[in-house]
Amino acid sequence: MVTTRKKRVAMTEKLKKDVFMACVVRVSREILPYGSFKAVGETHKIHPRTVANLWYSTLKQIPGYQPNTPLDPVSLLANVPETAFTTKFENSGRNPKHDRDMLLQEIKNIDPTARRTIRSLAGAVGIPVMTIWRMKQSKKLKVHTMALKPKLNDDHRLNRLFHCIAKIDKNTINSVAEMTFKSMYNEIHIDEKWFFLVRDGLRCIVTQDEPQPKAISVSHKSHITKVMFLSALARPRFNHTTRQEFDGLIGIYPVGEIDMYVRASHGHQPGDLKWCNVNMDRDLYRDMLFNFVLPDVKKKMPIDNNIILQQDGAKAHLPDDDPLFAAKVTELFGDPTAVKLYTQPAQSPDLNVNDLGFFNSLQSRYYQTAPKDALELIEMVEETYKNYPAKKLNRIWLTLQSVMNQVINQRGDNDYTIPHMKKKVLERQNQLPLSLDITAEASTYPLDILVD
Repeated sequence: MVTTRKKRVAMTEKLKKDVFMACVVRVSREILPYGSFKAVGETHKIHPRTVANLWYSTLKQIPGYQPNTPLDPVSLLANVPETAFTTKFENSGRNPKHDRDMLLQEIKNIDPTARRTIRSLAGAVGIPVMTIWRMKQSKKLKVHTMALKPKLNDDHRLNRLFHCIAKIDKNTINSVAEMTFKSMYNEIHIDEKWFFLVRDGLRCIVTQDEPQPKAISVSHKSHITKVMFLSALARPRFNHTTRQEFDGLIGIYPVGEIDMYVRASHGHQPGDLKWCNVNMDRDLYRDMLFNFVLPDVKKKMPIDNNIILQQDGAKAHLPDDDPLFAAKVTELFGDPTAVKLYTQPAQSPDLNVNDLGFFNSLQSRYYQTAPKDALELIEMVEETYKNYPAKKLNRIWLTLQSVMNQVINQRGDNDYTIPHMKKKVLERQNQLPLSLDITAEASTYPLDILVD
């Protein structure tokens, strides 16, 4: 006859409390009656000996308790310590061979580039791989990703610092309340981005009995189908003129042109449409601003004056005082100062909403649509852009203000970590601020001069 071993019940903190309370309830005439351990054990599906061990070990932890003395249920419940039922699994098992505190100190002295993996760290310290793995599982070690950031010189840092201080709302500088950033409702950030049809290392989920999907083959990684887009974003808000929500999406525009195939091939026939990428130069950039961006700004933006069009310092981009741009703005808005070009500080992609988080978020979303060619890629990117949540875009703008706070703290440097402010939680509670408060470091600068 084959017997199955009874599954062991985990003695959690809640179960220990319930078992002890069940025993206290059974106290009668200042004693625990015979058979109580068995009855409580049957109720909670544990062995009576386990109940007895828990009962006597808890009584020993009660201050002033003496064995073989009358039991008072009220006194037992009032004096039992809070730590009587704490389960400390880390104190169980044999003592570790290597002192953890000494190992942690030794790990801190090793160059971070020499501890990229568990195996390399174990080799640098001279201990088994499993020891490092156990320390990671016990939360003594954690994985940190080091991102590549632009290299800055003193001029870069100074320009970044001035840029962030200029975003402070000057009406709050000498006020009693905290200083805050501007709402940034009059800003539009534009930038270009390559979107690829596929990426190397793409993962997919397959069933257990399903054969592996066919690998995607290209002649070279540089030949992966891709399309460049020009994106223009503003901050979402409520438009009091139209009484509708403005989603902040000015537009996203593919850079290139549609052509037709002349010859037949295994993937297409003569006359089929194809997408041809075009190099972005200053003439093309100016043409896209004049024919796409500015008309959409006039059509969609809730305001029509004092608009700042922020761009990076790419060679193809226009100078801030471009006369043709001013003439086009005058033609559309009737005022050459209605829309102004502004070039952001060099080496500062973190000060543009597109590079800060929008492009990565948009790319992860359109990858879910699995386009097959460049034309489908354009269609999917435009559709994903159109359906992008306005609340999520607004959170990216708030993240930008958090970044500017860190830039001020670091005196223009980009060696910082963006703090978490739980924007989703604040949004659900209707407590998400319109603008963030300025860091205390900003008070050390002559704000009256710099903001103006």
